[in-house]
Amino acid sequence: MAKASVASPESDKITSLGETRATLLDYLRTMCEIRNFEDKVYSLLREGAIKGASHLYAGQEAVAVGAIAVLEDRDVIASTHRGHGHCGAMGRKHARTEQERQDHWNKMMAELMGKQTGYCKGRGGSMHIADVEKGNLGSTGIVGGNIPIGTGAALAEKLKGEGAIVLCFFGDGATNTGSFHESLNMGSTLLCGLPIVYICENNLYGMSVPFHNRSVDCAGQASNIEDIADRASSYGMAGEVVDGMDVLAVKEAVMRAAAKARDESVPTLIECKTYRWYGHSSSDQRVYRTRDEEKDWQERCPISVLRKKLLNEGIATEEELDAVAKMAEQTIETATQFAMESPFPDVADLYNDIYVPVDKAKLRIDTAAEAGIRAKVRPIEDEVRAMAREASGGNPKAALPKLKADAAKSVQDKHRIPVISYGQAIVDAHREEMKRDESVVILGEDVGIYGGAYAATRGLLDEFGTKRVMDTAISEAAIAGAAGGAAMRGLRPVAEIMYIDFATISSDQIIHNVAYNRYMFGGKTKVPCVIRTEGGVGRCIAAHHSESLEAWFMHIPGLYVVMPSTPYDAKGLLKASIRDDNPVIFIEHKVLYSGVMGPVPTEDYIIPLGVADIKRPGTDVTIIAYCRMLHFALDAAIELEKLGISAEVVDPRTLQPLDVETLANSIRKTGRVITVSEGYPRCGVGPEIVRQACEHKFENGYTGFDYLDAQPIYLSGKDCPIPMSEPLEDAVVPTRQDIVDAARWLTGD
Repeated sequence: MAKASVASPESDKITSLGETRATLLDYLRTMCEIRNFEDKVYSLLREGAIKGASHLYAGQEAVAVGAIAVLEDRDVIASTHRGHGHCGAMGRKHARTEQERQDHWNKMMAELMGKQTGYCKGRGGSMHIADVEKGNLGSTGIVGGNIPIGTGAALAEKLKGEGAIVLCFFGDGATNTGSFHESLNMGSTLLCGLPIVYICENNLYGMSVPFHNRSVDCAGQASNIEDIADRASSYGMAGEVVDGMDVLAVKEAVMRAAAKARDESVPTLIECKTYRWYGHSSSDQRVYRTRDEEKDWQERCPISVLRKKLLNEGIATEEELDAVAKMAEQTIETATQFAMESPFPDVADLYNDIYVPVDKAKLRIDTAAEAGIRAKVRPIEDEVRAMAREASGGNPKAALPKLKADAAKSVQDKHRIPVISYGQAIVDAHREEMKRDESVVILGEDVGIYGGAYAATRGLLDEFGTKRVMDTAISEAAIAGAAGGAAMRGLRPVAEIMYIDFATISSDQIIHNVAYNRYMFGGKTKVPCVIRTEGGVGRCIAAHHSESLEAWFMHIPGLYVVMPSTPYDAKGLLKASIRDDNPVIFIEHKVLYSGVMGPVPTEDYIIPLGVADIKRPGTDVTIIAYCRMLHFALDAAIELEKLGISAEVVDPRTLQPLDVETLANSIRKTGRVITVSEGYPRCGVGPEIVRQACEHKFENGYTGFDYLDAQPIYLSGKDCPIPMSEPLEDAVVPTRQDIVDAARWLTGD
């Protein structure tokens, strides 16, 4: 810990307050630094030197300084939108010299000014400040959004077994969000408890609404209980209320909770009663509270409380305390000057750090290797498809390559390569990657004993145990966020969201944390997790369990989106997704679990992400289809061949990254394109694929658009919610005949 340079022979002796003089003076200095920082930020906001929103921490300094003083270097914190104090105290904790301390405040101020020298290169700003390299997992601008991340980080620390703990900070407003309830329940129940301390900074107001007590009669009320700590019993954990204006009281309470977390892996909820000097944000006029109330709390200023204790106990003189305050003031003045003189980021770097960079040499090797394996698999896939088509009598509704067990065995014996189901391929991919890498874990609803709603994790609990395959409560936000937090701390989680429809509940975590964290925190972190889910029609389970929402996630920078069509693709793509350092939304189709068969090699193979597959060559029209719709496209291509139309069927396999080159070259060859998707038509996958293909520039200077001989046709789901009734459900997505008719129209047949 960096120490205040107020020398004394007594600095290293334990005082009557239970700490050394040097430590106590350092607490005071850090609180003064935070206060000066916030006051300076307020001025800079009014002057326009700092842009955007800023939620000031002034008045709450004792909580951050007291709590973080307990931590060891291996420990981590998760912060909230009012996070300057947490970042400030964490930086002080890791500073070993005066210069390191100054550098820390320099980077903080530069970040708030949006400068290149900031902690996050100016990308995060006030609400998203982080120093992930020093254990600060970052602030989140969504209230309560950091609590699942902190919980996931605690899961990782427990599984790593290195003794680290997590402090997760949030305000009283967050305690009325779903993320709070889901996360505390998960922290208490998962693996019998996680090493985390949940710290609620109850500054009495969630924006303009009092938490419980009101000083203005017309103000609202957020809760009918006064103490948030009372909620701890609902999750089977201890709760404690502490004076958040007393740094030593906070430290003592957090120290007890940290010991339980570290030694027993038991979470605790600590409620620090505190007060914010400023409003919710710089534009807040604070009309919901009285000036008398503010005055009463300011008389309990945490800086004044500690100063009085040091004076009353004879630990320091007024002159020495003033010197500490002056030192803190100068530190922030220097930081402000540094930030003012720092450059803004180069606009040329705008796209840096959205994704972990691809090793292009390795990608070429992996792509060539997979092409060789695919060449062996493709004829067998075609044989399976032909057998299934013959068995169905060419039924247009039976386009999926389903075989009975005896037929599958005959193909397997003939070619000496396993012919397995789509679901079994997913299970095998999990198993192989879990054997290969101990950091791979699975969590979600029903993934353990039940083996997954569609048996995609069946048998894995027996093989790998409850620390690797974890059943959770029904808590989609906590599941997705915990996967993100665990990934940031070194695991490779595979989180299952049972239906993609339920991903709407967890979308905050998937988008704002899992997808954005790397970019938002300046490229200093990786979030290598897979969110497995499934979607699509075919089981008559209506609008809340049948959607195709892949276009939603294609819209989000920072996410990969993968949708396998065959057992071979499912296994190879899932293995590649688990190994990738970027977050992946891995979407399976529920109907493909129902008996879809195909050859899957036993050798270790992956299908590189971003490599499309020409499933069937052709010359007259390109049909781009994926997942379940691929099989309808291939079936349609057989019918079109009878009509003398040669259709090239291309499966993107991954929608992001998209293999635009392969798609554009196919359009270049045929001059016509049809896209087929189950998703809704507006802002759909098909138009986006064609947009990118049309903008692709070839070696001759032409673009994909230049080679189009006819307007593209976008076949998609209908513009209505998914109905339950089977005839209506059949009508809501493209059919084989729709594809045939579109191709005939394009080719003038």
